[in-house]
Amino acid sequence: MLFSAMLPGPDFALVTKNTLLHSRRAGIMTSFGIGNAVLIHISYCALGLALVISQSIVIFNIIKYIGAIYLFYLGIKCLFAKNTAENHDPSSDHFKKTAMSDLTAFRQGFLCNVLNPKASLFFLAVFTLIIKPDTPRFLEILFIVEMYVIVNAWFCSLTVLLSHPRVLLGLNKIEKYISKALGLFLIGFGIALVFLKQ
Repeated sequence: MLFSAMLPGPDFALVTKNTLLHSRRAGIMTSFGIGNAVLIHISYCALGLALVISQSIVIFNIIKYIGAIYLFYLGIKCLFAKNTAENHDPSSDHFKKTAMSDLTAFRQGFLCNVLNPKASLFFLAVFTLIIKPDTPRFLEILFIVEMYVIVNAWFCSLTVLLSHPRVLLGLNKIEKYISKALGLFLIGFGIALVFLKQ
């Protein structure tokens, strides 16, 4: 679970974008959004709905295209984001970039993950491996809590690292390039999603 969370993907790119272009708080709220989306995936996998999604080409494609459109939208916004680092000192207690509300950051993280059919298939595969008909209910709950904690811990740790003043001082010099690169990554992930097959 930890290795899958650490793999570079749309969630990784989004947390990085919101942390660098906005604030540590925005990165943390984005991380919590992703973590809560993971809870949704885990819940319907436990209920068996992921099997329906994996077998229905219509449902699968609806989720896939909505997810791809959302990644395109985030990527384009990132490509045209203004460079906000020039007049800010990361070592200052008042260091702040363009504001992003908690709700917006949370919603972006949540939608980025919940609209990714790869996540659905990943959790279906994991649950098929570790949960059997005779698996005790308390172990199922333990697995769910473990996955939720791991995802949140990883992305929050990433946010703290990226928003450290010394790291920011170096990254701010190339912020406009990072922003464009992350935008291209998000659009690239969207394109990959369009061509994703069941």
